[in-house]
Amino acid sequence: MSIRIAVESDVLQIADLVASLSHFYLDEPGQELPFWFRESITEAAFAARVSSPEYLNFVFEEAGVLIGYISIKGGNHLYHLFVAEAFQGRGISRLLWLHAKERSQSKSFSLRSSLYAVPVYKRFGFVESGPVGSKDGISFQPMELDGAK
Repeated sequence: MSIRIAVESDVLQIADLVASLSHFYLDEPGQELPFWFRESITEAAFAARVSSPEYLNFVFEEAGVLIGYISIKGGNHLYHLFVAEAFQGRGISRLLWLHAKERSQSKSFSLRSSLYAVPVYKRFGFVESGPVGSKDGISFQPMELDGAK
């Protein structure tokens, strides 16, 4: 098991991982992902983020298989955190979060959580920072973590 910086050769596996979890963030599992969201999780979109200095991107590997991914945008916005379904509940998301948080140099963070993941982020210390939003069949909960408190 290891956490390392994501590189361009990881992009296909990252895109596959995120797409495999779409049933967790759609309001109605089985519905089609909206175009704007599909475009945000293409290989090209992940390649752009992995190569951008605006993002910190890390992957979690086990036996050479990528099973987790985290991305922090602008040093303080938790943009993505995904763990393969078969590996959820093993503390991998916490390990990824702590690793990325330590390297971000920020004390406060924001995110837009899927409704499914809200309990995970609450365990990390995040709190709701606004009402639940929804766009084209994807609902999200804005959340913040003030590490200065």
